[in-house]
Amino acid sequence: MKWRGDKIYFDTFGTSHSREIIITATGLPEHTIDKEAMEALLDRRRAKNTVYSTKRMEEDVPVIKRDDEMFFRAEIRNHNVRSGDYNDLYGIPRPSHADYAAHLMDGRLDFSGGGEFSGRLTALLCVLGSVAKNILKGKGVTVSAWVSEIGGVTGATYKDGLTDEMLSCGEAGKWTPAKEEEMLAVIERAAAEKDSVGGRVECAVVGLPGAVGGGSFGSLEGKIASILYIIPALKAVEFGLGFGFASAFGSVANDPLRMKDGAVTIVKNDAGGINGGLSNGNPVTLGVAFRPTPSIGKKQQSVDLVAGEDREIKIKGRHDACIVPRAVPVVEAAVAIAVLDAMLEGGKL
Repeated sequence: MKWRGDKIYFDTFGTSHSREIIITATGLPEHTIDKEAMEALLDRRRAKNTVYSTKRMEEDVPVIKRDDEMFFRAEIRNHNVRSGDYNDLYGIPRPSHADYAAHLMDGRLDFSGGGEFSGRLTALLCVLGSVAKNILKGKGVTVSAWVSEIGGVTGATYKDGLTDEMLSCGEAGKWTPAKEEEMLAVIERAAAEKDSVGGRVECAVVGLPGAVGGGSFGSLEGKIASILYIIPALKAVEFGLGFGFASAFGSVANDPLRMKDGAVTIVKNDAGGINGGLSNGNPVTLGVAFRPTPSIGKKQQSVDLVAGEDREIKIKGRHDACIVPRAVPVVEAAVAIAVLDAMLEGGKL
């Protein structure tokens, strides 16, 4: 997992079942670390005794090092590792996981824990993202995310207008502002059937000044999307009305401009706060779709790469029935890093 922005660069090391996982980063501005906020973000991602999360519990206590050149390093130890759960899957890639693609890359046959493609490494993204969120907060910019859909149960969405409940969801220790019980019921049914279910996370960046970003490869949308796609199982990104533009007419989809108290106001926000790759002063709004967790206990068709024959498998181990609730702080972290990088590049910080 690595990402190179215009100012910020980070790289991760380790795997789901290694002794530790590490993130290094350069290009961060001078900052202080809010340990309480970092712990809160990590806790929102941390597996708990819930119907949706894995039973693998990790403390996720980062050890952080910095130096005078703004070099940042954080290490998290892996304690609760059970590689033996994958003994029966040696040479057998899990359908829709990164296993087979990784085999094509380097010939590997040991797919324990998903290796470097595991969602385990998103804990590191939360560590760095917490730093970015804290820096942005000091400039009046907030990044908030929440679950808006799971398995066809739709809750609150920015497309109906941003609310304080959406923006304060994470701070209140929640992962969705609406229909939590209905969403949990869908996850519980999937788990009972040894299946998994996907969903949608939405995010809003509030307080971002205009003209952050740029054209072509410097677009704010491109920068945010590029880091979001680092998150495992994230398969689609849309800004503002997003895919809804495909069936819209310009007379409806365009966001009118008006004067109010001597200043320009953009009346609505179907553009998601971005025009031409630049922020326009409205909140940046976006939604991402997460696929169902590929590791499920139901029978699936695969192949034995060693024996060269078809196999039918049932995956054991500890896996999330729905990764979406735990992905909310990861989305916040990723978006915050991208926005911080764009603000640094544009001299807005």
